[in-house]
Amino acid sequence: MQIVRKLVKAVLMIVSACLLVLLGSSLWLAYGDCTALAARLYHRTVLGDRDFIGKHVRFRIRMMGTGRTPDGRITDFTRFRATDCIEVTSETEGMNSLAQAQNEWQGKIHDASRVVEWGTVAGWLGASKGERAVLLFGADGRAEIVVWYEDRSSLRTIESKSLSHALALERLIQGGYRLDSNGFVVATGD
Repeated sequence: MQIVRKLVKAVLMIVSACLLVLLGSSLWLAYGDCTALAARLYHRTVLGDRDFIGKHVRFRIRMMGTGRTPDGRITDFTRFRATDCIEVTSETEGMNSLAQAQNEWQGKIHDASRVVEWGTVAGWLGASKGERAVLLFGADGRAEIVVWYEDRSSLRTIESKSLSHALALERLIQGGYRLDSNGFVVATGD
């Protein structure tokens, strides 16, 4: 009887250790590249800063793709992940006409719960090329930066659950970007 108890105890210990290793491995695979996550959690939980972004947060491309919307328009996207595990998606969606692009842009502004910024996008030598709006949606504060260009029948959006991250990615990629030797996004333009 005593041998059976010891055997059951040993089996339970081995199974528990295996489950801990499996859980630890899963967490490491999911969050291993989130080196700035601890700082974000500290600012969010202890200091109450819900939209904190650290000075040294960097972005990596997680996924890229091209597809079609349900009504047949072409769209392409790039999903980035910051080193504090915040995801940001950049998307360009083609429209059937300039008027449709402008209407979609105005619809997004109408649907937003708050307009943070709204202005023109200046082109070369200050010529107006389009309009840009920074929007917040719903109680969760999902942020979206939407740009409509007057000479293109498309909308460009940058979306994230963090306004700070969306703005940081916009600044980083607006003049073009490349990947460094570690896979992080590096600005190439002005």
